[in-house]
Amino acid sequence: MPKRMSEAEAIMSFQLKLRERGIFDHALLKAFEQNPRKDYLEERLSEAAETDIALPIPCGQTQAAPSSIARMITALDVGPGDRVLEVGTGSGYATSIIARLALSVTTLERYRTLAEAAKKRLARPSLGTIAVWHADGTRGYPEEAPYDRIIIHGSIDSEPAILIDQLTPGGSVVAVLRVGHVSEITRWRRAITGRVLEIDHFGRLDLPQIIPGLSESL
Repeated sequence: MPKRMSEAEAIMSFQLKLRERGIFDHALLKAFEQNPRKDYLEERLSEAAETDIALPIPCGQTQAAPSSIARMITALDVGPGDRVLEVGTGSGYATSIIARLALSVTTLERYRTLAEAAKKRLARPSLGTIAVWHADGTRGYPEEAPYDRIIIHGSIDSEPAILIDQLTPGGSVVAVLRVGHVSEITRWRRAITGRVLEIDHFGRLDLPQIIPGLSESL
């Protein structure tokens, strides 16, 4: 029977896997190190938390693979002065990573069960300012707009106009844009003046589609 790695060995192995997938940003890697993935999963998945694969969470949802989360956050280009809106809180794992890099995070989750559980997990002073809301994230959260960065943890099939309108000048939205059979990490950056957009792509990635609709009471 193989010997189980120590916590330090597990962290080193985890970071090596991220580096092998092209993640080299020191601040981002440190944020992952400070937020063990197992803390955001059911206990039965503790060992699987050390792997770079998507894992199930309640309400029939999934927590994306760490490398997928890292690629999305890299495209977001978030800094310590940024106010971030996150669409799709899920378990709160990605939220905790972003919170280590940003000034504040407003995060939206359509499933009440997930929102309430994430709120408890994220109530740690070390994570800074995080507001968790049970809401349909496809509409954004104009009550606290504008935002410097917006991230959507899922795929969409057109420009997220409602969210772009909630950006500061120079702000950006990151999501997976699905066109036909091709899904790519895409960033829409709002111009300093007006609404003219700069659009960039950061490679292919498949994530579940975001479906607009009412918040669920599950």
